[in-house]
Amino acid sequence: MKMLPDKLNQALEEKIYIREDKTLVKDALARLEVISQTFIEFYNRYAGPFWEEYVPFELLDLVDEENNIEAYTLICRKEYGFPKQYLILSEISANAVLVLDTLTDNVYIVNFEGGDGLLLKGELEATWPTFSDFLKSYFNC
Repeated sequence: MKMLPDKLNQALEEKIYIREDKTLVKDALARLEVISQTFIEFYNRYAGPFWEEYVPFELLDLVDEENNIEAYTLICRKEYGFPKQYLILSEISANAVLVLDTLTDNVYIVNFEGGDGLLLKGELEATWPTFSDFLKSYFNC
């Protein structure tokens, strides 16, 4: 079942974005307990980080480089008490991050001036209803 946006392969056709080694991804997905199928499909296929002008955040890679989704997620779990369902998708930009709720597939822009508290209480409005919709906006496809 294909869940990624149709035109994503055109946006990410450069060789640098093609994931070569899926072993590290598989291990990180297990450690983070990811269940979002679209997220899994995206990071098994593509390697980041990514930067597009349409959403002003650097979309991190899951495992490559020192600053990655796994590292930032673990920091937010430890420092801010984020539960396991939340993955941090970006570095902090303007005191905010992109967050994926792996249970609902919602993607949020979460600021650390109250937005994190609203997220943890379930009161923050999702910026994108699905990870696939987020990818469409992010890569303008």
